[in-house]
Amino acid sequence: MGAAAQPIRLGASSLDRLPAPVRRPAYDRARLNPGILHLGVGAFHRCHQAEYTDDALEAAFGPWGIVGVNLRAPDLGPTLGAQGSLYCRELRDGSQTDRRLIGAMVDTISVPGEGQPSHHETLKRALDTASSAAIGVVTLTVTEKGYCHIPATGELDLDHPDIRHDIANPQAPVSVPGFVLRMLALRLQSGTPLPALISCDNVPDNGSTLRRSVLGLAARIDPALHDRVAREAQFVNTMVDRIVPATRPEDIAAFALETGVEDLGLVVGEPFRMWVLEDRFDGPLPAWDRAGALFVRDVAPYEILKMRVVNGIQSNLCQLGVLSGLEFMSDVMAQEGFAEFAERIITREVVPNLPPVPGVDVAGYVTETIRRLRNPALKHRTQQISTDGSQKIKQRLLEPLRAGLRAGTPCDGLLLGIAGWMQYASGRDSGGQRIEVNDPFAERTRAIGTASGGDAATLVDGMLEIDGIFGFDLRSDTAIRARLADNVAKLRKQPALLVIRDFLASGRG
Repeated sequence: MGAAAQPIRLGASSLDRLPAPVRRPAYDRARLNPGILHLGVGAFHRCHQAEYTDDALEAAFGPWGIVGVNLRAPDLGPTLGAQGSLYCRELRDGSQTDRRLIGAMVDTISVPGEGQPSHHETLKRALDTASSAAIGVVTLTVTEKGYCHIPATGELDLDHPDIRHDIANPQAPVSVPGFVLRMLALRLQSGTPLPALISCDNVPDNGSTLRRSVLGLAARIDPALHDRVAREAQFVNTMVDRIVPATRPEDIAAFALETGVEDLGLVVGEPFRMWVLEDRFDGPLPAWDRAGALFVRDVAPYEILKMRVVNGIQSNLCQLGVLSGLEFMSDVMAQEGFAEFAERIITREVVPNLPPVPGVDVAGYVTETIRRLRNPALKHRTQQISTDGSQKIKQRLLEPLRAGLRAGTPCDGLLLGIAGWMQYASGRDSGGQRIEVNDPFAERTRAIGTASGGDAATLVDGMLEIDGIFGFDLRSDTAIRARLADNVAKLRKQPALLVIRDFLASGRG
């Protein structure tokens, strides 16, 4: 038997090599012109908003090609750039796989760090593109820390090094708020209509958070510009929902083996998707509504539902999974006890304090969420979910806790999840072994863990003193401090899975 043929790289000239079952765009991509600029081209954007845009183009073709811009790593050149911005998305559910070629992205721009040879050239190109009249929509998918805000308050962090840089160098921004502000300034100077600014990520109140960050920066740079942006720019809140783990080398290798085509831009996700947008922009948009997106007057109920149920389960369990030595979220959910714990906490401690969500069966949504998180075909690493947890814990666990305290509903499971984050953030697992903590507050939280000397109450008190994460209310609640300390002590004595099983046996929650 001869050696297997080497896979050919995905690109415009190799599309005929893709197997027939791989769905192609049902529109003429050669006629597609740029109309959307997207900041933050990661796996989630490519598997969510870009797919919605592909569907919208099929429903009502228009000038809505996406120009992807990354102001940080990864460099898109070796992946999407080398493939003519083409890539495939793969949806997995158990043993079922659905593959599709996405054609909506038409160009990519990667801006290397300051000091790199092409930094100024690529930044200028990105700003020129963003400020051109052809771009009617600017979308963003950035991490929580990309907004350069203080998680506990939502306000711009004026001590952030990127913000300090952009205040001193507004024409050469390095932050997302700085880039958006410079783009708006250029358009206002030239008389070019302002685009819709649409945040497409898990940051709560994301459009309003971007607005606060941009206006906070503008106030320090140019008060007149601040006033114009405040009057004229439209920042749209959205809720996005689809589980999209980071693509692994194994995923790319399997795709190449099964199709004969190497796709370094491949993304892998689940079939479920949802996108809810605030209906407040009066200019033209892609036909996302015809692709299944919902346009509503108030996104907040949908956002709270998703943040406290889907992301709430993830954040409640992912650190407990790390402490248990479990690599993937599906591994956590497969362990006896974890899935029951997740459903009990959401049903008893979170759902009673949710606002009404128009058109959504909340009980069914919870059941569907548990099923989604059990999906063994999605290799969503617990360490990936745990990344930047200090930026996520407020909306996912602390706000549900505060809601429960106000309403007098149970909150023992939420406190256990918060204690799990504290133990994880200390840099040690249940056995005292070092674990990786990838978080903006990691240096401080690890230092608190070391200084605690193994005392759970000292660890909890030190963590609650970080007002940028926890605010000021919880540290003064002696009962909450004691319950957190009790949970941390338990997590230090035995594996998290055993703590969970004891919790369930006790009937708490």
